[in-house]
Amino acid sequence: MLPTLLVIDDAAVHRGILCRMAEKAHFKATGATSVEEADRLLQEHTFDCITLDLSLGDRAGVEVLRLLFERGIRAPVIIISGSDDTVLEETLGIGKMMGLNIRQPIPKPIDLARLRSELCMIDKDFDLQKLARESVY
Repeated sequence: MLPTLLVIDDAAVHRGILCRMAEKAHFKATGATSVEEADRLLQEHTFDCITLDLSLGDRAGVEVLRLLFERGIRAPVIIISGSDDTVLEETLGIGKMMGLNIRQPIPKPIDLARLRSELCMIDKDFDLQKLARESVY
């Protein structure tokens, strides 16, 4: 079974690129265009990883971090944003204060090699966790 990725980005082009990259890294990707859609998907499904743009139309991506915290979701979160370094670092700090599994942010324009590398590391962690669960049974 492939690990799952929730791609939260309101820009169709970026969302499509991220979903295709995820599939090349052996993830099953699902896209969300807004905080509301992400909220619905997080209620309906469990995701092994999340990418998050910080600018989601008239809403802030940091609202998604609050949703993850409230639901106790600890899947790795990769922030991918065109925000300046200060905003990225502040958001990273907020996520870590909440106890979320926040990875180093990736600025836009997206460094696809870096994203693929990060997804591959997460996939290896997923495989190790899966192996550990199977060996218990």
